[in-house]
This record gives sequence, structure tokens and C-alpha cells, in this order.
Amino acid sequence: MNYKYCIKEKLEKLPVAKYKVTKLEIIKALQKTGRTFNRYCNLMVQDHSDIPTQDLDIIASYLECSADELKNYKVQRSTILHKIVRKSSKKSFLED
Repeated sequence: MNYKYCIKEKLEKLPVAKYKVTKLEIIKALQKTGRTFNRYCNLMVQDHSDIPTQDLDIIASYLECSADELKNYKVQRSTILHKIVRKSSKKSFLED
């Protein structure tokens, strides 16, 4: 399976007791439900959803790594340009 983020892998490397405590601490710090956190852990590379940057930073701090280390994907320059063009065309459409 190609997960978008390697959160599960990082958690599974922890001893069982620390795994449970860390997972609960992350959920509490995010101020999200356990179900939302599990969705974050199970996002697939092809999914359009992403973890909000601030949440990803919080998760990374608890797992003692950087947010970039949690990503299992690379953002292509063409994708970024496409999103910029889409946003600007939506904005101009709404202004008309």
C-alpha cells in the first residue's frame, strides 16, 4: 500500500507502551478525534486530501522528525503551477 504519509511506520517503530501514549498525545495536541487521526494515517498517495500543514508539524514534533520526513510523495512543479492558475482563474471569475 502506498500511504501518502509514513505516520503509521514511525509509530510502529516505537515500543508498544510508547506507541499508545504517543498516539493519544498526538490526538490531544491536534484537538481532533481519533477517527480523524486514523484517516490522516491511512491517506493514500492518490487521494486528493492532505493533512493541514500545522497538523503535520504537530505530528512530526511528537515523532521527532520533520514534516518532510513524513511525506511519501513529491510535489511536481506542474501540479503547483496548475493550482496557482486554477486559483487565479476562479478569483477573476468571482470578481466579474
